[in-house]
Amino acid sequence: MSSQVSSPIEPASNSEAMIAIVFMKDSDSSSLSPISLALQQSWPDSNLEISDNTESKPLFVFHDGVLGGSLMFMDVKAPLAETDPEIRNAWFWPSAWEEVSRHQAHMIVTIFGGNATQKAIGLQRMLRLILACVPSTVGVGYPSSGTLLPTSMVLSVLEKDAEVAVPLFVSCSFAKEEEARFSVPSIFCSTEGLGIFGLKEIEVRGYPGTIQSLHEFMFAFATYLIEYRPNIVDGDTVGSDQQKILVKIEKSLINRNQVYSLYFQQ
Repeated sequence: MSSQVSSPIEPASNSEAMIAIVFMKDSDSSSLSPISLALQQSWPDSNLEISDNTESKPLFVFHDGVLGGSLMFMDVKAPLAETDPEIRNAWFWPSAWEEVSRHQAHMIVTIFGGNATQKAIGLQRMLRLILACVPSTVGVGYPSSGTLLPTSMVLSVLEKDAEVAVPLFVSCSFAKEEEARFSVPSIFCSTEGLGIFGLKEIEVRGYPGTIQSLHEFMFAFATYLIEYRPNIVDGDTVGSDQQKILVKIEKSLINRNQVYSLYFQQ
């Protein structure tokens, strides 16, 4: 890559909380009893409060000096419709609506304090212990980016304790490029979710491959941005010596924000 890599430093704090929704097949709150012990083991130095199990109070509230969080059990279905973007964009969960539409309860997991990476790692720890303790979960949603993943995939992407699980926090949307825009039929892609990490979103133009391979590329590039926070300027190129990809910093095709536009064709 011709862009310079800067130190992986991000702001010390970010006031925006990270929130995930865990979908449950049943509404039996007794299945949550192992979470108290798991929380204490996962955060041994934290102060843990257990509140009454009602819709108005969180089931668990904790803080460890840097991060704070809560877990609220809701004995109702989460408000999700078949036409919502999360369902339409659930590339890794083809049966998402079939399974989510039958769920009976959900948990809202919130992490606050620290910087975005610290919150992301904290949320991942919470989700990992919840999915390990509660057998009736079917999947996890991350509303800020519209990500919706089945339990099996969430567990697989949470295997590394100290790395941000990018597929959980970053979603990708795809569309066909206009036929006259590029010489080879290709795909357009845009991300949602990098903003909370203080980064520009990514848009790919003229990708000639498959959605699956583009998904892999997008997650790899998003991981690179989060971990290394490179100093990419307009006109830089990224990629290997065999394939140089031009980067333009320009207005998004989706909204008014500036994005990294990666051109696979000119």
